[in-house]
Formats: sequence, C-alpha cells, structure tokens
Amino acid sequence: MSAQLPRKPVLTYWLIAIALEVVLGAAFFATGADAAIERGLSLAGLDFGSDLVTAARVVIVYPAALLAVMLALAQVAAPDLAVWAVAKVRGGRPLLRAVGRRFRPWSAEVGLRRGLQTWLVVLLVFTACNLASGLLHRATVPGHLEWQLTWTTLALLPVAMFLDAGALLEENGWRGFALPVLLRSHGPLVASLIVGMAWATWHFPVKFDVFLDYGWAGALIYLSAFSLKIVAISVVMTYFWARAGQATLLAIAIHGLSNDVARVGGLVDGSTWQVDALSEVNLAVPFIVVACFLVPWANRHGWGDLRSL
Repeated sequence: MSAQLPRKPVLTYWLIAIALEVVLGAAFFATGADAAIERGLSLAGLDFGSDLVTAARVVIVYPAALLAVMLALAQVAAPDLAVWAVAKVRGGRPLLRAVGRRFRPWSAEVGLRRGLQTWLVVLLVFTACNLASGLLHRATVPGHLEWQLTWTTLALLPVAMFLDAGALLEENGWRGFALPVLLRSHGPLVASLIVGMAWATWHFPVKFDVFLDYGWAGALIYLSAFSLKIVAISVVMTYFWARAGQATLLAIAIHGLSNDVARVGGLVDGSTWQVDALSEVNLAVPFIVVACFLVPWANRHGWGDLRSL
C-alpha cells in the first residue's frame, strides 16, 4: 500500500529542506562556527573535507569546535530531517517505515550476487568518471589543479563511499523519499531530472557567496554548471539505485564517490568564476556521457525496481 502523503509532497519536502538549511545556516554563522572549524582544520593540518573522519579529527584536535561541527552536520542533514517533517505533516510512521525499508545495500529480489555485481560496477564507473574529470582538469585548468594519486587515495575510497557527510545525511531524502514519490506520476528519467534539480537548488543558499565573489552573471553561470553536474549524476544514480532494488545505501555510496573526498579527480582551487564553472563542467562531462549510454540502454532493457512510495 502506498504511503499517505501531503498535497504536492516533493515540493513541500523541498521547501522544508531549504528552510531547515537556511535556519541552520544562520545559526552556523551567528555562532561563529565557520571560524571555529577553520581553526580546527588549521590545528589538525587538514584541508576541508566533507567526510566524517575529517570532522572527527577536527573535534579531537580542537574540542571547542564540537558545536560548530554539529551545526555543520545538522545543516547538511536538512534533506533527511525534511522527511521526518513531512511525516509529521502527513504520513507518520508508515511513511518513515517505507523510507527506512530502502536503507539497504540491495533488495531481497536482487539478491547477493547481482547486488555485489552492481556495487562493483558502481565503484568502477564512478572512479573512472572521477579520473576522467581529473584529466579534463589537467587539460583545461592546470594552474589551479592539485592532483596526486597515491595509495592513500585508494585507502580513502571506503571513506568516500560510506563516511561522506552529505551522502549519509541526504540520501534518505533524495533517493529514499523524493524519487520514489515522483515515480508515482513520472517516468524514471523525468523523475531523475526533477530530483536532480531539487538536489542542486537545495545547495544554492549555502553558495550565496558566489554572488559576492563573482557578481550576478558569473554566479549564475557557475550555478548553472554546478546544476548540470548534479542533474547528470542524478540520472546515473537512478539507474544503479533501481538496479539494486531501490537501495539507499548504494545511493549513499554513489553520492560519496561523486563528492570524491578521496580526490581521485584532484582538487581545483578556483579564483575566478570561469575556473570554477569550467571545473563543474569537467565534473559533469563524464557523467553526461555515461547517462547518454545508460538511458537508451535502460529504456530498452528496463531500469530495474521502479515501485513508488
């Protein structure tokens, strides 16, 4: 039985997620959390990373940053918190149970063998995409690229897959709730595009500084390139998520690999909107190529599990 939902559930969910992000972001800056985290990173000798290992090391080295780190993580968790808020509006425990059932590496129907095969393909595809982006960075923004592949990079892949904060604290919302709801009334491609745009635009409030740094024109071009990347990743994610039986844990791993805290594709330190926008395009191109292959394939052979919430 489908979960009971409020009217226009995905729009309601998206607005709540943005509202939570803005409120928690305001608390983050009002408490000086940004300065505390910068201090902790400096003392730990670390660059910023979106993974929980970096967060833990900052708190260990600089315990005064605990509140700042918790606020940062709460802000990142706005998409997952918004699911709980929607359930309070309507849906209650049945909705939360439906979302919780998707928190798995693969469904029982998929089984161990096909599940492991899907995970292996995901690891190979997303690592290859990150490497391709690194090559594009090296060709187009060499003076702004830090890129060094070592054994540490390989060791950080599990961290990227399972301990990326954005992945862990968002995917019960985007792929656990919003995508299955959209599948009630849309095909998988259209649903993926809508989720991708919701996912991309949810980031906009925390990127307000690009308007200060780059002006309106530069900021809009950069945000367009960023959105292109997110939407392309969303389409690819849907295919593998569905092939694994609507598996949120796999979506978390994919999200973490695309965030690339292991720096498989290097780190672009942009100083202009042109560099930052080009960097986002470089990140998008491999996923656009993969999506252009996967969508016709999926339309012919099936996307996998497309049950709605």
